[in-house]
Amino acid sequence: MDFTKMDISTVAHGKGGDGVRYLRLFLQEYTSLFNQKVNPGCPKCLTQYLNRYKNHFKEMDKKPQYRLHAKYENIPLEFGSPILVNNANITPEYAQKLLQQKNGSRYFAYIPTQEELLQADEEQKLNGIPGKEPGLDDDDALDNESTAL
Repeated sequence: MDFTKMDISTVAHGKGGDGVRYLRLFLQEYTSLFNQKVNPGCPKCLTQYLNRYKNHFKEMDKKPQYRLHAKYENIPLEFGSPILVNNANITPEYAQKLLQQKNGSRYFAYIPTQEELLQADEEQKLNGIPGKEPGLDDDDALDNESTAL
């Protein structure tokens, strides 16, 4: 059952071919995924559960990223650093600093391979940065504007 493509009214009121309500199936899957008690009688809560569920799978579909183990969420980037690294803000630069520490790979639940990182970089280059002309950096764009005046 793919709940990511359903709206809240379908999940709340729909039934499968076997007569089982989608709500029951969704809440079972949600609780097994997030280990959280749910309130099936609260419409606002159900909407939040569905949004969280959809966002979780959107994040999983994104390009390969470094993932920290849950127990290492919000660890300092370096000794005495005010920067706390977690799965929401981890960048390849932060990950490299953590990996440089002694036995740094222990922090990570997932480390993308070099091939995956290169493929993600190529896709990013092909897609480009929106709002920028390819081949122009900010200084060149300013020079072109000043000569046009």
